[in-house]
Amino acid sequence: MKFSPVSLIARLAIVGLAGLIIAACTNTMEGMGKDLQTMGKSMDSSSSSNTQNNQSQTKGKDVVVTPVK
Repeated sequence: MKFSPVSLIARLAIVGLAGLIIAACTNTMEGMGKDLQTMGKSMDSSSSSNTQNNQSQTKGKDVVVTPVK
């Protein structure tokens, strides 16, 4: 079997392009994950202030709060 240099270069180019596309998708997903994490943290801080406000309404009652992460 004899490999022609053109087909070898073409195969390497295709593999390289596929790698670049996968890397770009990975970075995009990572960025989206960080954005969602930031949104979750900001929502968590606002909901914790709501929990503190609601504590005065539940005085004398047994209340179990399970935080969601």
